[in-house]
Amino acid sequence: MRAWLNRSLYGLVWWLFRPFTGFLRYRTAPHPLVSGLQLDPGQPVVYVLANRSWVDLFVLDQICKELDLPRPSRTGSNFPTPERAGVVYMPALLETRMRNTDLLRLIETGVATQSFEAQIVPVSIFWGRDPGSETSWFKLIFADSVQAGRIRKIFIMLANGRNIFANFGLPLSFRETMDKGGNATLAIRKLTRGLHFHFLRARTAALGPTLLRRSVVIDSLLSAPGVRQAIEQETDRPADEARGYARKCAEEIAAGYSTAAIRFLERFLSVVVFKRVFSGIDVRGLDRVREWAQQYELVYMPSHRSHADYLLVSYSLYHAGLVPPHIAAGVNLNFWPVGALLRRCGAFYMRRSFAGDRIYTAVFRAYVDSLIQRGYSIEFFPEGGRSRTGRLLAPKTGLLSMVVEAGLKQRTRKVAIVPVYIGYDRCWEVGSYSKELRGAKKTKESAEGLLKAGKILRKSYGKAYINFGDPLILQDQADQQLPGWREAFGPHGGEAPKGFKQFVADIALENSRRINRAAVANPTGLAAVALLSSPERVVAYDEFVEQIGHLVWLLKGNPYDEHQYIPEVAPKAVVEWSVPIARLAQVPHAWGDLYGIASRDAVALTYNRNNIQHLFAIPSLIANLYRTRLLLSEDAIVTGVRALYPFLRREFFLRWDADEIEAVTRNWLGVMTRLGLLEPDGERLRRPDASQAAYSTLAMLGRVLGETLERYCMTALLLADERLQPGELRRDRFEDDCRLLAERMAILTGRDAPEFFDKTLFRSYLNVLIEIGLVTESGEHGLVVDQRIERIAERSQELLSDESRQMLLQLLSRRKPPAGGDGAEASPDPAAT
Repeated sequence: MRAWLNRSLYGLVWWLFRPFTGFLRYRTAPHPLVSGLQLDPGQPVVYVLANRSWVDLFVLDQICKELDLPRPSRTGSNFPTPERAGVVYMPALLETRMRNTDLLRLIETGVATQSFEAQIVPVSIFWGRDPGSETSWFKLIFADSVQAGRIRKIFIMLANGRNIFANFGLPLSFRETMDKGGNATLAIRKLTRGLHFHFLRARTAALGPTLLRRSVVIDSLLSAPGVRQAIEQETDRPADEARGYARKCAEEIAAGYSTAAIRFLERFLSVVVFKRVFSGIDVRGLDRVREWAQQYELVYMPSHRSHADYLLVSYSLYHAGLVPPHIAAGVNLNFWPVGALLRRCGAFYMRRSFAGDRIYTAVFRAYVDSLIQRGYSIEFFPEGGRSRTGRLLAPKTGLLSMVVEAGLKQRTRKVAIVPVYIGYDRCWEVGSYSKELRGAKKTKESAEGLLKAGKILRKSYGKAYINFGDPLILQDQADQQLPGWREAFGPHGGEAPKGFKQFVADIALENSRRINRAAVANPTGLAAVALLSSPERVVAYDEFVEQIGHLVWLLKGNPYDEHQYIPEVAPKAVVEWSVPIARLAQVPHAWGDLYGIASRDAVALTYNRNNIQHLFAIPSLIANLYRTRLLLSEDAIVTGVRALYPFLRREFFLRWDADEIEAVTRNWLGVMTRLGLLEPDGERLRRPDASQAAYSTLAMLGRVLGETLERYCMTALLLADERLQPGELRRDRFEDDCRLLAERMAILTGRDAPEFFDKTLFRSYLNVLIEIGLVTESGEHGLVVDQRIERIAERSQELLSDESRQMLLQLLSRRKPPAGGDGAEASPDPAAT
């Protein structure tokens, strides 16, 4: 009788539910679901639902019906079949551990029947994305909860029916699981325990930890030991005023995370912004991120190229059913009305500098500690600001140091640092970046600027690309590189262990290298590499297609990394996609159309080239070695690459250690030979003749690093010249001279490329020369140059074109020495004014 009543009630509820099916909206993971699950159609399927809920079952049935998956059914005491999938509630499985049930007897029968096999698929249904918080009676009634009864579930469905997330776990083999368990009872217990932990991890990955009220968070920061100590040590203001300032700092910093605000922003970005600005958002690696989120606390460290970066990462994670992170944002973004909205979407604000402000530093450190301790994911940009050139900037380690220390102190879960590559077919700020590189003042973010930025919505910028690289497991790295960290960061620890600062710097560099390993060679980037490496930035269509084809084949023949991504591999499709976005000009001609680009648009295209320039660094250097030679032995090529590799690695954050570069170079030689860019000639390799098509591609490939090698040569020639001058060589003046020489050369050659004379690049080259012993630091700012630099300066000229070499030597011969020859700045020439 009871069973009959239960079936009747189930049928009634099912009919009452049917009118709501058109109202429901859901997302699934993995995506796409059918290919992600890879179910065997010949084996029965058993879905395991996390909660005992008919409404969840109805949603599962609708998803399976619409996606053509085996539909769940209440099989009762019968085994499921390939045509009729079974469904089990996790609470019912847990009951089998306490008493003998019909389900337990059915499982035991399945264990005993050796011919029976099934695919067990755990399914979590989340109504809304609220992890739970003690904020209002409304949320206590309408927010999803594992304890919700049938009546409350109806209210939850009405409130969150258009925001459902269904997480499907990968299928488990029933027979394999049972056979590993020994006897049936032990195997069922192991299966139940494994599924229980799976559901807990899936919930954590999708929803995150329980949210605290912002007022509670702020009060906890003020009571943190480090903050109390900073207030006590404050001598410039009374104690009450110091406590008031600490509260003001906490109010300025702390996020006010709200799932409702995130849902609003997601809809706004979907409908108003991204669909107008981008033709698509191409995201790679989300399934791997989902796996990591179930095992680790995640810290996302992306490249930073646009204000769209943090919106895109959170948007993509939310769409994939993962909890968006708390994001460290510059306090310059905390303006009305954007500041409050971003704060409610997880942004916490930080000042550009903490120097000398003991209380602010203590409050900010306490906040970072609290995020890590409570298990919230974090995102911040290690470059410290948006790249104006398209290259990765040298990472800053201030915030990373706080995150690493907080991560090593907590013992709940390991911390995974996730590198994220972000790229665009066209970055919408590239115009303002070009102005800033020429010396224009950066425009301050404001409501007025936000209104002016509305013109962005009237243009198309192609696609945005996000690629998640391999994570660094913080605790595992510390075990290898930081002896004594467990004791130093334990309950009775004090100071950070010896070598901690260097450990943080190494983590930062490795993250940058892993970002570049996940690079996306998008169509505009490939077109930029080929076109900007052509003489006068003009190329015939057939040659353009051929050169892009060779670039793709180089990347496919020797991938930079397993996570390297090439969205489009057909050369003609690459050209067609890039023409309108990069604003390439098409010039009709009787012998075939030509493609070129104006100087103004070339600057924007340089940004795209710089995004992926590192992918071609080694083959480009090899091609440059043939600039003045027809034949070279492999050993000579390896020697040349090895000599310049330290500079390339520092500038482009290349992945290989110095002892790996010989094997890497030989691999590239093999690929270039197979593609016909080099030809075997006895024991040496020959470049193609000038009449061959491959010669044009090899020359183009050599020009990819043309400007980089010119800067190297400038640095070496200037150092060789300074070595012969009397007086002390001061570092600041030398860096200025490098910049001025590059700037003058850019003007004389008609290059509209402010990044060519970027002072930070010359500073980086000088640091490498100091590391390898060719330059020594003397005193506070002095430099002593080794005589070996003269030979290097002479050999470096072989990497330049005849025109560039002649111009550089002429500019150096006409360079005005510093006044008095003592290293002081030269006084202005009256005649020049």
